[in-house]
This record gives sequence, structure tokens and C-alpha cells, in this order.
Amino acid sequence: MTWTIERSPIGRIAVAPSAPVFCTSIDYDGKLGDELAQLIRDRFGIESVLSTCTQVHGVNVERAAVGEQSQSCDALWSDRRGVALGIKIADCLPVTMIHPARSIIANIHSGWRGAQQQIVSRTIDALERASAFDASNAFAFLGPSIRVCCFEVGEEVAVQFNDAFIDRSYAKPHVDLPAMTRAILKQRGFDDARISDSELCTRCEGSIFHSYRRDRTSGRNLQIVAQ
Repeated sequence: MTWTIERSPIGRIAVAPSAPVFCTSIDYDGKLGDELAQLIRDRFGIESVLSTCTQVHGVNVERAAVGEQSQSCDALWSDRRGVALGIKIADCLPVTMIHPARSIIANIHSGWRGAQQQIVSRTIDALERASAFDASNAFAFLGPSIRVCCFEVGEEVAVQFNDAFIDRSYAKPHVDLPAMTRAILKQRGFDDARISDSELCTRCEGSIFHSYRRDRTSGRNLQIVAQ
């Protein structure tokens, strides 16, 4: 399943295959405005109100408050129609989950700290406790993020991860968060064919996405899912 780069009124966006999931690019200033709801309406035919949260590189999972910013968390979910969930990223991995039959969506901000603390698994746990979420019938989407080609870390970070997801062919260790995340999703019941990886690196030179590591600025990409 291939993601596509499309032109939109807010600039270039990366759109997931066959799903109302997209990520903004460096063309967009990252501010939350009415143009996002308009884009969701025009591109996907969905009337929605955007919900976000204050992200803290933690592992808190919150049910989205419609049209409001939730308390500090790094994963949002909803089982309501007319809701869009927005997660800000600038190298961290955005992980979106959709269970169409049960009208359940989730959006996760997974940086290396969150990944090390199993934020994806914790989100699935929260969904299974509070809803009818079933991973075997759900889809997952891994958005643009820093990839193993560019994610250089110190040994103090590398030792916190399974060696299977550390590439030591470089001068310093590189972490492969998307590969680790895919493995976790499959372990938790997702069918591999239902996991769509954008394979887009935010850090690479020439990338159309904000990257803190490359640019050292506060720009943010937004990954959004709606229903």
C-alpha cells in the first residue's frame, strides 16, 4: 500500500492509501485552523471537528474530547463520528490505527522515549479495555518520520532497544523505530497486510517534511485521521 504526495490548499500532503489519513509537510505552518477541517471535508468527504493534545513524550493515552485539546498525552483515540485526531511530529513516528467496522480511530506520537516505553502497545491495551477494538480487524498507518538511515543515537539510547532494531553498520548506532513498531503491531494481532508504512524520512536532505534534527527549528508536521 503506497502513500502518495498530493497538492492541497495547505501545500503538499502525504496521503495514506484508501483511508482518511494524511500528514502535512513543510509547506504548512502547523497551526490549527479551519483550513484543516475544510481539507478533510473536501478531500475525504468527512465533516469533522479536530481534537489534539499537549504532547510530552510520555505514554498517556486519552479519549479525545471533541473539538478540544485534551490533557497532556501522546496518544488520542475516539469511537465517535465527526471527529478528527491530530498529532504533531517533527521526526517522531506518527502511528494511526483505524477499526472501520467499530468506528474506532487512534493517533499516536511515538518518539524514541515513547517507543521504548511501549506506547503503541499501551494504546492498544487502552482501546481493548474501553472499546470493542480488535487488532485483527484494524488497519495501521506509519507516517513520515526519521528513518534508520538518519536516526543516529548514542550508545546510552541504543542499549534500551532490542538489537534486532539497531543498525550498527554506521559509525554510531542507528535505531529503526518503524521496523520495531511494525513488529509490535503484528505481535498484538495486526495483519501485516493491514500495516501501511509511508517509508518517508523526515530527516533526509530534500525531504518535504519538517525535521528538528535537520533544521533545528520548531516547525511541526501534523498527522491527521478522521471519521
